[in-house]
Amino acid sequence: MVVRREGYIRAALELLDEVGLNGLTLRRLGDRLGVQGPALYAHFRSKQDLLDQMAEAMLDDELARLDEAEYDEWSAWLSERARVIRRALLSYRDGARLHAGSRPTDGSAMLPLIKPLVAAGFSEQDAVQAVLSVSRYTLGCAIDEQQRPPEETTEHGEDPEASFEFGLRALIGGLRRAAEDPTDGTHGP
Repeated sequence: MVVRREGYIRAALELLDEVGLNGLTLRRLGDRLGVQGPALYAHFRSKQDLLDQMAEAMLDDELARLDEAEYDEWSAWLSERARVIRRALLSYRDGARLHAGSRPTDGSAMLPLIKPLVAAGFSEQDAVQAVLSVSRYTLGCAIDEQQRPPEETTEHGEDPEASFEFGLRALIGGLRRAAEDPTDGTHGP
């Protein structure tokens, strides 16, 4: 059976949903696909390389649609990006943990992300910090949500989505104020 790299990644994501991050191994993936280790290592240098590729694949389709959409304001784009990432991470078992342990495979990936912010007047440095801040907030919320048993959330009356939205509004509001008042110690526009 000939399986392309994308097929390995999709199969690994399906396996992740079944066995979780702790149960995901190259051997288990090879068994599922009917291939031996060397076939996997021809596509991935290590398990970490596979995990990095899986993390990117989780987000690629959703973010591609987002990046094609038109937004009137940087804050709407950045907020929707956070929502899309959160939904994608929560759509896979241990998706947030997988993403937290991964590293981008393309070192130039940040450049397209900051374009809307730079166009709005942020310095490149502040644009990078803004994207990273919102991304880390989103990831932290998704990790917390996936690790907390559902009964614990309902027991305390917490609505994870409402909590996420509240924090996101606060973060975006702070970025907006920093952009409007560069004398507050930031390097914003």
